[in-house]
Amino acid sequence: MTQPRYESPQQPHVCPKCGSTRIADVLYGLPDFSDELQQDLDAGKIVLGGCCVTGDDPVWRCRECGLEIYKKTK
Repeated sequence: MTQPRYESPQQPHVCPKCGSTRIADVLYGLPDFSDELQQDLDAGKIVLGGCCVTGDDPVWRCRECGLEIYKKTK
């Protein structure tokens, strides 16, 4: 059974699957690690999405259940 695709026009405050408020931005590419980036990773504000970008990638991820959320476009 295929998981439904979750889309939102902006970063949701609550995960539509589990209700968690721990929603992080997904950062793609090969980032230069700085103290600020490490702090954001440790705080759960950002998660790493890898270096392969397809153009149809999730923008946010729930830190509790792992649900990937895509930016809703027009």
